[in-house]
Amino acid sequence: MAKKKLGEMELDVLIPQYAENKAMLDDYKKICDTENKQIKELMEEGTYEVGGYKATKSVSVRESLNEDKLLELLLDKGYGNTSVIKQKYYVDMDALESAIYSGQIPKEDLLEIDKCRESKEVVTLRISKVKENKDGKTKEVWK
Repeated sequence: MAKKKLGEMELDVLIPQYAENKAMLDDYKKICDTENKQIKELMEEGTYEVGGYKATKSVSVRESLNEDKLLELLLDKGYGNTSVIKQKYYVDMDALESAIYSGQIPKEDLLEIDKCRESKEVVTLRISKVKENKDGKTKEVWK
């Protein structure tokens, strides 16, 4: 049998080790995802401290435009042969923004474009370790 090189011997150790660690990581990720969802469902927006940890839940809204609806609207308004709408029939958001700011799109069309806006609520959870100062007050040490 041929003698293995140093790199091959390292691979003999690293590959099974990685596979085991990756499997554990995947299992822990599933657990953490489940717990994260449960905490978000149980917590009100704000802060909750327990066992030396501080959880902060915040809710924000992300807005975007429904491109299919926007495309249909802009085509109906006659913008099909402009730089705003490309041949693939998608809205060039940079060109649309430029057209809006340069006044090429009338206000009444802008009001209709605004109806294409979509909002998505995003819930964020942060957990941080709480450490007491010498004066007895607490401060966050990691996030």
